[in-house]
Amino acid sequence: MAKRQTFLKSKNAAYLWLFIGINFALFLSVVIGAQLTYESVGHFWQRVSAKNGLIAVCMPLATVVLNGVLGDVAKARLVFWRWKNPLPGCRAFSELVHTDPRIDVAALKAKHGAFPRSPKDQNALWFQIYKKQTAALTVSEAHRVYLLTRDMASLSLIFALVFSLCALLSPIHWGVTFIYCAALSGQYLLIATSARNYGRRFVLNVLTEESHAK
Repeated sequence: MAKRQTFLKSKNAAYLWLFIGINFALFLSVVIGAQLTYESVGHFWQRVSAKNGLIAVCMPLATVVLNGVLGDVAKARLVFWRWKNPLPGCRAFSELVHTDPRIDVAALKAKHGAFPRSPKDQNALWFQIYKKQTAALTVSEAHRVYLLTRDMASLSLIFALVFSLCALLSPIHWGVTFIYCAALSGQYLLIATSARNYGRRFVLNVLTEESHAK
């Protein structure tokens, strides 16, 4: 799975660069430009995305560093808001399998016996099934999108903490600071919710493929 995940992450790299670049442009607009307008954001976006600009050159490196601050389990905790057993596969058979009408539950039980109950055993069985269905297009694409939104959610929280603190310490109007901090918090909540849904879809797509495989 590690090789497959690395490959999928490489496909997401350009999207993460864009996401980080936009957040940096907004940050510079607020903290340096002391305003949050379309014109100010556009001005700093040109500086961030300039081909010969220092920020643009460093963007791939910044993406690698920032995305590596948190591990996979920590990222899952930020997405699913669970400290113990946060991975979506830990609830594959106790909660998720019965929520998708595409899944032939009887066929799954015929292949794998009674479903495990403990979160760790559920994730172990689900992972075993995933390794068999990893080549399926629905599984691969769902995995890629989940990894992308999960990484964006973790980056969003880092930005919400660091950029909000910088904005609060900078001498800018409190109204601009409030709007900016609220936008950063809203960004994290929105993307985390999206990643949670994509993570569940990833788990369900694996089970769907397995239940109909010959």
